[in-house]
Amino acid sequence: MQQDFQQQQTLINGIYSLWQGIDDEEQKRENKKPLKQAHPQFSQLTDKQKLRKQILNNNKKNKGKLKGEGQVQHEDFESNQTQIQQLKYETKPQFVLLVKPNNEEIQIDLEQYIDEQYAIQGNNSKVSYFKQESDFGHTEYKLRLVDPDPKRLTHLTTQMNYRLSEGNGMAYYKIGVEDSGNPLGLNKSDMLGSLRTLCSMAQSLKAELIVVGINQGTNGKTSEVIVRKGLKDGINLDIRILLLGESGSGKTSLLGVLSTGQLDNGKGLARMKFLKNRSEITSGKTERVSHTVIGFDSEGKIMNHQNQLNFNPTCMVEKLVDLSTKLITFIDMGGTKRAHNQMIQIINSQFPDYALLTISSLQPIGKPTMDFLKLIQIQQIPFMIAITHVDKMDEYFYMDKVEQLKEMITSLQIQSVPLVVRSEEDVVLFSKQILSKTLIPIFLISNLKQRTLDYFIKFLNLLPSTNELTNNSNLDSEYCIHNVFEINNQKVLGGTVLKGVIRVKQILQMGPDKHGRFFPIEIEEIQCNRVQVKSVQCGQICTIRFKQGTLTQQFGSDQNPVRRGMVLIDSKSNPQAAWDFLAEIWLFDDQKDAKKIAASFEPVINTQCTRQICKIIREEQLQFEPLKLRKQQSKSIDESSRQNQDRQQQRLPYRKQSEQIKKASSSSNLNKSYRSPRRKSSQNKESFVDEDLKKIDLFVISEKNDKPQEFIELQPKQPNFIRLKFKYFPEYITKGMKLIINDNGLQAWGFIKYINY
Repeated sequence: MQQDFQQQQTLINGIYSLWQGIDDEEQKRENKKPLKQAHPQFSQLTDKQKLRKQILNNNKKNKGKLKGEGQVQHEDFESNQTQIQQLKYETKPQFVLLVKPNNEEIQIDLEQYIDEQYAIQGNNSKVSYFKQESDFGHTEYKLRLVDPDPKRLTHLTTQMNYRLSEGNGMAYYKIGVEDSGNPLGLNKSDMLGSLRTLCSMAQSLKAELIVVGINQGTNGKTSEVIVRKGLKDGINLDIRILLLGESGSGKTSLLGVLSTGQLDNGKGLARMKFLKNRSEITSGKTERVSHTVIGFDSEGKIMNHQNQLNFNPTCMVEKLVDLSTKLITFIDMGGTKRAHNQMIQIINSQFPDYALLTISSLQPIGKPTMDFLKLIQIQQIPFMIAITHVDKMDEYFYMDKVEQLKEMITSLQIQSVPLVVRSEEDVVLFSKQILSKTLIPIFLISNLKQRTLDYFIKFLNLLPSTNELTNNSNLDSEYCIHNVFEINNQKVLGGTVLKGVIRVKQILQMGPDKHGRFFPIEIEEIQCNRVQVKSVQCGQICTIRFKQGTLTQQFGSDQNPVRRGMVLIDSKSNPQAAWDFLAEIWLFDDQKDAKKIAASFEPVINTQCTRQICKIIREEQLQFEPLKLRKQQSKSIDESSRQNQDRQQQRLPYRKQSEQIKKASSSSNLNKSYRSPRRKSSQNKESFVDEDLKKIDLFVISEKNDKPQEFIELQPKQPNFIRLKFKYFPEYITKGMKLIINDNGLQAWGFIKYINY
C-alpha cells in the first residue's frame, strides 16, 4: 500500500511539474509578443494620468496633517497642485478656430471665449431640439467629456476617426446634448473640460477643432463643434518607374505580387486585384494607364503588405505616405496599341526617373521592344530589364534571350553593358552605377517564387532619386495639364508641376484657349497620391480642383472647353500662345537613309504638354515673314467666292419659289428630266452640268497638272529645320522644349528653336 501511495504521489507531482512547465512556456511567449498600442500619444497620456493619480492620493493622505504642521508642507501642497494642472492640460491645445458669421476662421483662446459666452444670459425659450443620434454618418452627440479614463479615451478617438471617415474628413460634434437629442446643457467648468478633451482627441488624429458657436440649453449651454482633418504641408518626392513591355510579359502581375505580398498562382490571381474594367477582366490585359504606389520602411520592407500595417485598405494610401520613408510610383502602360500610342505623351509629361522593360521568356522579342529601347535612348532614361516566367523554362533557354538583348542593345549604339544580377553584391553595385549608365541590370523573375523577387526588392529600396525638375523650385509656378475630369459637376485637373511650388488659394493663369487667351483661376484643393495637401513641389504629379472668377464664365463651356495641353502659370511669367514655330529635327539613329515626306504631310507633334497635328510650312517661307498678308489674301478669296455664290443663289419671293416647285413636280417635267443611267452619251451628261461646275473642275485639274506634289528630304545624323504650324488652336510652348514625332513611319525627335508669336 505504501509503495502504491508513493507511486501515485510521484505521478501527481510529475503532472503538476508538466503543467507548470507548459504555463512557463506560455508566459515566455506572451512576454515576447509586442504590445499593440493604438497611438504613441495614448501611452504618454496614460503615464501622465498615473502620475496625476499618485499626486492626488498623496494629497489626500497629507490633507489632515496640514492643519497642525508648518508652512513648508503647505508650499509642497501648492506645488503638487500646480503639477496636477500641468499634467492635466500639457498635451491639449489652448487655442482653437472660431467661425464668424461671414465664414471667416480666426484663432481664439478657448478659456477666454467660454468665459465671454457664459457671461451672456440666454433665453430658455430659444432652446433648439435635435433628432435622435444615428449610428451612421458624421454627426456625434456627447453630453459630458471630462477627464476620461485611458480606455475611454481610446474608444472616443476611434469613434472620432469613424465619424471623420464617414464625413470625408469632416465630423460634427454637439456637446451637452443627450443621445435622444435633448439639449440638456453643461456648466462652464464641464464645458471647458469637455472641449479640452475633444481637442486632445483631435490632436492625436492630426485634426483641428473649429467652434461654430455656443447655444442655450435647458439646464446649461451646448456647443457645436466641427472636427476637420488637418491638411499636410506636402509629401516627399517619390521615384517614378515606367513599366514597358509587350502584352503578356507580366507587368501587372509583377505589380500585384509587389503590392500585396501574395505570389501568383499561375492563372492570373495577382493581376486580378488591379484590373477594374469588365473588358480587362475578361481579356486579362491592361488597357488603361495606372499608377501604383509602393512604400518602404527604414529596414527595407514593403509597407503595402497587410501584415505590416494594421488598418483598413480604404485609408491605405494615406497611412502608407505617413509611415513610409521611401515611395516608389509604378506607371503601368499596358500592352495594347492604345497604351503604346499614349506612351510618348506619358514619357514627355510625367518625367519618369527610371524605366523597367519586361520581357517574357515564353515570347519572342518583337518590334515593340525595339521601339521601347529607342524611346528610352532618346529621352536618356536609366532603365533595367526583367525577364519574367523564368520558372517555365530551362536556364539555357532564357540565357539565349539575354544574348539576343545584348545584340539588340549594341545595334542601337547604346554604350551600357547588360549584366545579369546573381548576388547581393551585384545589387549594391548596380544601384550605384545605374545613374552613370555604364551597366544595365537584368533580373530573372518569376511571380510564383519569392526567392527570385528578393534581389529585385532590395534593388528598388536602394534606388536613388534622379528628378531634374527639383532644380526649378525657385522659379515661378507652372503646371502642365494631362487630363481633365468632372467630379460632382466640378472640373478637376490632373498633371505635373514643372516649376516652383503650387499652394492652396493661389491665383494662377489658365490657358491658352482656342483664341490664345489666359484666364485667372483660384486653387481650392490639391491631392497628391490621393492625399489632400496644402502645397506640391516641382516634379510631383497631383490633381487640382479650381474655382473660376465671375468674369470667366464663358471659359470652360462646350464652345471653349478646358482641354488637355493647357497650363497653369504665374502671371509674372507673361505667358503667350503661339501658332507656328521652327523645329530642329533629328531622325532616329537606326535610320541610315534619307527620309522623304510630302509637303502636305501633317504629323502629330508630342511635347511636354501638347499633342496636336501640325502643318508643314514650305521652305520658301522659312524667312519668318508676317502672316498678315496671307490672312488678308485668304479672307479676300473667301469673300469673292461668297459674293459669286450669293449672285448665283439669289433668293426669290415665296410665290415664285412655290410656282417653280409645282412645275418641277409635274409629270411632264419629271419625264423630261429623267435619263437612264445606262446611256453614256457625253451630250446628255453635259446638259446636266452647270458652267460653274465645269470651271471648278477645270481649275482643279489644271492645278494638279501645273503644281506637282512637293517633297521635303530629311537627312540622317544631322539637324533638319522645319517650320510647323498648329492645325486647330494655339499652344503654350517655350524655346528649347523637346518634341517627338512617331507618325506614319516618321520617327524623329528634336527641339523648338524659334517661336513666332
